[in-house]
Amino acid sequence: MEQTRRRFLTASATLGTGALAGCSTVTDAIPFIGGGGLGDYEQWVYEPDRFASSGGGGDFGDENVALSLFAINQQSIYENRKELYPSTYNSLSTNFASNTGILPRNVSLLLSLPEGLVLSGSFERSEVTAELEDGSNTEYESDGSYDGFDLYVRSEREESPDAFGVSGNAVVQGQRVDNFGSDSDSVPATDVVEGIIDTKRGSANRYVNANDAFGTLVSSLGGSSFLSATVRTEPISAGEANEDSGEFEGLVASGQASSINGGTTDSQSVFVFDSQSDADTGSVNDYIEYNDNSGQFARARNVKVSQSGRTITVSVTSDTYTTPNLGTGGE
Repeated sequence: MEQTRRRFLTASATLGTGALAGCSTVTDAIPFIGGGGLGDYEQWVYEPDRFASSGGGGDFGDENVALSLFAINQQSIYENRKELYPSTYNSLSTNFASNTGILPRNVSLLLSLPEGLVLSGSFERSEVTAELEDGSNTEYESDGSYDGFDLYVRSEREESPDAFGVSGNAVVQGQRVDNFGSDSDSVPATDVVEGIIDTKRGSANRYVNANDAFGTLVSSLGGSSFLSATVRTEPISAGEANEDSGEFEGLVASGQASSINGGTTDSQSVFVFDSQSDADTGSVNDYIEYNDNSGQFARARNVKVSQSGRTITVSVTSDTYTTPNLGTGGE
């Protein structure tokens, strides 16, 4: 543990439970505020039960998880490819929507949502629609338009397993939601696409506005290269807590984000608790020390912990080749 004590600095700055909402002082105190190179990703995020039955549970492998998402700036990954560990680069540069023909290196935002994907970046609208209609791959056919997006489906609108919406600056993919075993009706893929578009346009509820924990997480979490976020249905109880894994009692949301700057990467882990009294920097310090020798923080330096109300942020710097939160590095 001596290694951690030499390079570990706790900078606890308690600013009050509501301080994160629109306070420039907090913005200056915590790194990476806002979407950075990932833009306004949170504006695409709909309420998790928008298309699926809220009573279904288990969509993310854990019935206690309300939402799980990740966002990648694949252009940043490509530009820094020589600095990344090969398996890390391969996993982050995957073509998540190969039917569009868009090369990952041209994608500034890839956002994975519960029932779909959003891509934005450099592409020609006509080239994407031509790729979707190309019968040498999975063939899609035009299904009209919606709010500036051309819609494409594989077969009949109601039965297509997925659908695409293509505009001049974004591509939205939606999956058909069958809702087996619940009271909810099946939702066509095109309805999912249209619902995601409505969310971005502001004509449907955004989760960042509807869920206080997610709103607090987004206000503290940002990175120009990669981020992931998880929101729980209920705070972690004392019996469920596992501090060695970062699962703290009272935790309601958490996320990780990284900004790659050539050979070094700045990363952060953000933990949002149910209340300020639940936020314990001592437990977070113990978590860091436990993971110092062989875990997430083994190769991290300049480790800092800051608290603002019910939010605790851990920020670190590491070599890009072995950076935490991006993938598994090597010796």
